[in-house]
Amino acid sequence: MRLDTESVVDLFIKTWSGDAKWLPYCLAGHSRYARDFRQLVLITDKGFDFEISEISATNIPIKIIEADPTEAGYIENPPFWSVTRQGKITEKSPRGPGYYWQQAVKMSWPEYSDADAVVILDTDVIAWDKFCAMDFTMNGQPYWRTKPYKTNDNDLIWKNCVESFLGESVCKNYMLKYPDNPYLFTREATIGFAAQIRERYDLSIIDFFRPTSDGLRLSEFSLFGAYLDRVNRHGYIIVDFDTFIGVPDIPLKQYWSWGGLDPLFEDIDQIIQS
Repeated sequence: MRLDTESVVDLFIKTWSGDAKWLPYCLAGHSRYARDFRQLVLITDKGFDFEISEISATNIPIKIIEADPTEAGYIENPPFWSVTRQGKITEKSPRGPGYYWQQAVKMSWPEYSDADAVVILDTDVIAWDKFCAMDFTMNGQPYWRTKPYKTNDNDLIWKNCVESFLGESVCKNYMLKYPDNPYLFTREATIGFAAQIRERYDLSIIDFFRPTSDGLRLSEFSLFGAYLDRVNRHGYIIVDFDTFIGVPDIPLKQYWSWGGLDPLFEDIDQIIQS
């Protein structure tokens, strides 16, 4: 599927109470710099009450939708299997049901928006210059960037779930940080991915990402990228990060919300106000 100026594209963010301090700055950046998006769809967990403050007063319409993870069965915290840098499989404690829940919500975005496509962002992704929907394409064609795994790559923890999903070995990392990957999801490709999950596992997206005691540690972006590359392109171009020239620069900066906002306040405030 190719996008053009007539395509309906939304920004899509799944947030939660733990990112409450980041949310005003996230919205302020998108309010100031986002262009040509129909709206920003903001999914919050039930019970997370907040107001759009002056700092985040928005020039883009915001559609706020409340979702309840407990009703979807995201309650318990079973352990998951992970991989160390040395390639050793180990059992670790999960980050919590919210970690899996946010993946399920993102990959269920067609239930919350009727757009042709969405750009999925995290709350700790801050815009620092003007951007529009077409910036996330290559002349209207969606793309997905990959990078070869390295021996000591932290992202090796996602390799097992991709290989389990595909039923074959992989050497590519399909989940790169913003803005190295655009994370634009077309409706056609997202529905196709859900159909593949249903066919392979007989599970809905919500059930697939729900943690189980014998489950792998899942990455929604890694799985979706692998689906595009190995199962069905849906019009996407698969781009090698190190060799391909011509990928647009996207003015987004990703922070790490778990590290706290206070040490970065001046940096983020300067980005938004500059």
